[in-house]
This record gives sequence, C-alpha cells and structure tokens, in this order.
Amino acid sequence: MSTLGRFCSLPVLFCFAVLAGACQSEPSSPPDAAAQDVQTYGASVDTAAARAAAEVAAKPSRLADTTVTVQGRISTVCQKKGCWLALDTGTAMPIRVLVPRTDDGYEFTVPTTLAGEATVTGTLRTVELDSATQNHLAEDGASSARAREVQIAATGIRVVPDA
Repeated sequence: MSTLGRFCSLPVLFCFAVLAGACQSEPSSPPDAAAQDVQTYGASVDTAAARAAAEVAAKPSRLADTTVTVQGRISTVCQKKGCWLALDTGTAMPIRVLVPRTDDGYEFTVPTTLAGEATVTGTLRTVELDSATQNHLAEDGASSARAREVQIAATGIRVVPDA
C-alpha cells in the first residue's frame, strides 16, 4: 500500500473509533433515592445474613447467646432517649433491640421518630423482666412490656426509612 493510501485510511479508522465509542451503553443510573437514605447506627450491618424477625422470635432458644442479624419492621422506639426499638414479629411479642450502655450513656442512639425496615446485628437473648423494668419500658413508649421477651444487644442497626 502506498503512503498516500495509509494516510487516507487513518481518518476512516479515526471516525470508526469515535462512532464505536459513541455506541457504548450509557453509564448505569445513580441508585434510587431510597438507597441513598439508608441510615446506620453503630457498626455496619451485613444484610446478606439477615433472618426474618418472625423466624427468630418463633424459636429464640436455638440462637440464644449468639450473634445474629435480624430484619423486621420497626414497631416502636424509646420516646425518651432512643435507646431501644422494637421489631414487629407478626405476633404479640416483638423483639426488643437494646443500644449498649457505656459509662457515659449509650454507644449510640436512634431518633425517637425512626420508622421503617431495620436490619440489626447483635447478641440474642431471652430475658425475664421484673415489674419495675416493665413499667419503665411502658413509660418509654413500649406498647406492651411483657414479663418475658426476646432482646438483641445491638452492635449495629441499619434502617431503610419509610418514604
């Protein structure tokens, strides 16, 4: 091929390269607004390992004193300090999620107006509540503090708030 032929094919190759690049797919769209509003309190939470709150509440003794990740709808939040929330289980007994205490108060708290779908990681236990604790929880906004309940001492809480 002559030198002139090589120079004439360069513009053709350039145009082809530009057109090929222009035909590439659009970059992926930004995540939806709900994903951007996810709120995390305490440590990060791996949602892939989450169990449904109803499943955990049905047989809590199987998971007693183990670290669990549980997902459920927030039914109630402490109205005084945001130091606990309750996950709806579809039964009369919710799972109470407690924020760990420190010498100075709490490791973290949640807003008292928090609502939505929560995924929680922490240690599961079933506890007997004395009447003073039941009354205290009722004063904080618990709809029905029972003598026996399933609790999670949370290390992290991830919430997808209601729209």
